[in-house]
Amino acid sequence: MAFEQEYPGGSWLVSQDYRQLIVAGTKAEGLVSRLARRHGLTHASLNALAVIEAAGGPCRRARSAPACTTPPGTMTGILDTLERKGYVRRMADPSDRRRVLADITPQAQHLLDVVLPAVLQAGMHALAAFDDTALRALSEMLDAVGRGIDAVPDDLPPPAPRRTPPQFRRDG
Repeated sequence: MAFEQEYPGGSWLVSQDYRQLIVAGTKAEGLVSRLARRHGLTHASLNALAVIEAAGGPCRRARSAPACTTPPGTMTGILDTLERKGYVRRMADPSDRRRVLADITPQAQHLLDVVLPAVLQAGMHALAAFDDTALRALSEMLDAVGRGIDAVPDDLPPPAPRRTPPQFRRDG
């Protein structure tokens, strides 16, 4: 079978598509990071502010971490930095004083009102070649990829050994 059709140890197309997905995601992350840096934020801190804003009011720190894909320990450091910059205020949870709630400040709201439209504009520019039908299809495919990734079990059996394709072999 030709290399374009079958890759030793798996499907060449799946390998290529998965790699392209990773590259596109990395580029998208980089673009958002560049836009956030223009305003003194990291991508993770921008995500944290957006998640806290979307909560509609003070929210628990642990609740914001999964939506940001940031581990809780890292989220603590992000919130520390955002608090020092005046973007977040923390308060005791009135229902459980052992818990801490976080909310954005008016200064953070203003910042989000500037940065989030820039992120949306960049995304629209990046996807300008797609019409609405293609964008819906892309969204559905990315959602399906995400569900597929979530469904990969931790205990997959070992894969078949890879046979290095002849054109990649470095003998000598």
